[in-house]
Amino acid sequence: MANCPKCGYKLRIFDVKAECPECGVNLIYFNQQERLAADADKAEEEYIKLQPKIDRVKFAFAGTKLSILRLILLFVPIGMLFLPLVHIRADIPFNSIDSDISILNLAMDVIAKMEFGILSVIPTSAMVLYFVSILSIFVAAIFGILNIPFVSVSCSPKGFKRNVKLSSCGIAFTIISIVSFLVLNSQLTKQFGEMYAGNLSFGAFLAILGFAAIIFVNVLIKKKNVPVKYKDVSEYVERIAKRKLEIAEMEAQAEAIRKEYREKQKASAAQ
Repeated sequence: MANCPKCGYKLRIFDVKAECPECGVNLIYFNQQERLAADADKAEEEYIKLQPKIDRVKFAFAGTKLSILRLILLFVPIGMLFLPLVHIRADIPFNSIDSDISILNLAMDVIAKMEFGILSVIPTSAMVLYFVSILSIFVAAIFGILNIPFVSVSCSPKGFKRNVKLSSCGIAFTIISIVSFLVLNSQLTKQFGEMYAGNLSFGAFLAILGFAAIIFVNVLIKKKNVPVKYKDVSEYVERIAKRKLEIAEMEAQAEAIRKEYREKQKASAAQ
């Protein structure tokens, strides 16, 4: 059936008692304290592995004054996209427009309500620019949002490059959106004359400045190169090492007892 964990006695099918017939140890509760200690050691080992990661995340968010400033700046370009990006006035038949356009207007009117009425009166090339401009500003917003969770791994080997790339992509797609709008604006002005007027607002430029500020602060943090402050876990390491030594000694003693039992069994069989 099984062997006694202490002496190694071969349990038989009719050995139904909780105690070993040979040494009398309780088979259910034998070495329970050591097993619980081993579970506690595993938990502490996981804590020792996890704590440095937690320290790096905390340091990335609020380890220095520059880290706190970076955390605040992460929300700036996203917020700027909610400001007026362009102003459009159009007296096109069946579709008069005179308003400031922000990413909120685009999300609620163009994307959510699928209002594309203006597309019926503009050429195909202008239609492509229209969609490129809208999609680019949304992609820029996505990169701005991605900056927030990825700042938690800023202390990793590739953290600095990743942070700079995310903000650089935000700048690049904002510029693509601006350029697409300017070309679109030029085409619509030529086609409709005084019936149409459009111009850039300050929101897009402030978004670019927001992304640039994040890059600048990341460069300053990299230049300062302040080391991460790790929590001292030496106490847990020493405790685990001591317990492992104690468990090894107990296992050695148990193995000696089992060896002695096997020798007795052999001697009895020889007689």
